[in-house]
Amino acid sequence: MSTGLARLREILEKLPLPLGLLLPVFYAIFVLSILLYVALSPLSYLYGWLLCPMVWIEWEKQGKDVLVVLADSKHSEEWTARILPLIGDRAVFLDYSQRERWDHWSLPAQLFEIFGPHGVPERFTVYSLPAVIVFRKFHRPRKVTFGERSKDLEEKIEQLRAALA
Repeated sequence: MSTGLARLREILEKLPLPLGLLLPVFYAIFVLSILLYVALSPLSYLYGWLLCPMVWIEWEKQGKDVLVVLADSKHSEEWTARILPLIGDRAVFLDYSQRERWDHWSLPAQLFEIFGPHGVPERFTVYSLPAVIVFRKFHRPRKVTFGERSKDLEEKIEQLRAALA
């Protein structure tokens, strides 16, 4: 143990700056990173709003206006069977269990990153799936989740019907 402390002292003595100066530098970097995050976070919302016209233009040609994110679970399969008749051929599908293979620059993947359900920690996201995101012209996207931890699922079916109307 004493050899480890001796080694640490040697390393600290070799630093070009005294230890008393390093602490304020780390503190300044920490504060600046928080300020930068606060200043730039609205840009992610702006990016999301810039994606919506892309959906309206590109997907309208294909007759699509819905993004459905599915998961590999029994609950997800049951609710997907109830959701599919409502959305018909209007949907683009993403399989959340295959997210490592997604082209993260593709429009559906970007839309999920901005508007999709996100659990904290990320492994909880699967409990919010399946999720349906409806994109209507000149309206903000409408997200409806049917996951295991969602409440009032029958009421959410009605919300989805209303959003699709």
